Amino acid sequence: MARGLAKVRGESAILVAHAGASIMSWQIQTGTRRRWATAFAVALMAAPGELFAQQQPSGDTAPVCTAQYLNSTVTVGQLKISAFSSETADCLQVTSGTKVMYRGTIGGGGRLTLGQTGSGDIPQIANGADVTGRGHPDLIVSQFTGGGHCCTLHYVYELAPEVRLVARLNDADDDIAHFARDGKDRKYYYYTADWTFRYWPTCFACSPSEDVILRFVDDANGGAYHVAFDKMQTPAPKQAAWNKELSTAQKAVHDGAVDEIGHAMWGVVLDLIYTGHSDLAWKFVDAVGPEAQQKPFASLEDFCSLLKKSPYWADLGPTLKDPPAACAYAPPAGTK
Repeated sequence: MARGLAKVRGESAILVAHAGASIMSWQIQTGTRRRWATAFAVALMAAPGELFAQQQPSGDTAPVCTAQYLNSTVTVGQLKISAFSSETADCLQVTSGTKVMYRGTIGGGGRLTLGQTGSGDIPQIANGADVTGRGHPDLIVSQFTGGGHCCTLHYVYELAPEVRLVARLNDADDDIAHFARDGKDRKYYYYTADWTFRYWPTCFACSPSEDVILRFVDDANGGAYHVAFDKMQTPAPKQAAWNKELSTAQKAVHDGAVDEIGHAMWGVVLDLIYTGHSDLAWKFVDAVGPEAQQKPFASLEDFCSLLKKSPYWADLGPTLKDPPAACAYAPPAGTK
């Protein structure tokens, strides 16, 4: 079956979905004229459908943007990009000669990494590469704030014709989320995962998750990252693969294995939904049998309530084919 359950990433590479966004501000200085600017950022941890969140100025950027906190620099053409880090905040500064083109702070502390340097299966991407496809040089910046189950974020900055934040992607502890260039269309995509179901229905290691591919879609508002379903779609599972997954799920139900049902049943359902086969997802739920939704197991309504809290629900929801009433009318988790 498509990707199936073997891709679960383990406790060391955790959560894409994690609440709590850093406040970013920036100051753009042009000659003697200075102005505070607000802009839009891709806020993947906003409420479903809110792919942009307006960032508000947070005040003076000077305290962390000083030489004592400098940890790295890179150059792209005539621009020098500097990263500063302290225990409570980070700073990104872009200069051209003695002129400050951009200076912004990111709350939360941790450490900024300039560019995607590459390691293992994660490719190196040259600073200044056109990651968004807008025809301008970009810079990837990542931030790790530290702590258990927390928090990695990626920022994409457009360096011309003016320096601006284009996207903010919250990966939490998913330390293998990255950008990569597709071998066929030669465009850059963002490879991450949906961890909405972390710790559901029981433990973290028992949770279903799904690899997700995002592409940047430009629009009049500055663009945003959206799920690239065409890159995730797979052929329908063959009968042998279907039977094997079904047998595994039914065995978990028969054994009362609540810690296994998250992978054995709901992991399959989540994968079918994301890979373009939501109609088969509902058939799989029915085939496993009604006992799979009786206590101590979770129900389809429980599953769909959480699914509607996914940061990708705004893209995913319209792709569902004839969802059962238990799913269609399930309120998002945490609402009445």
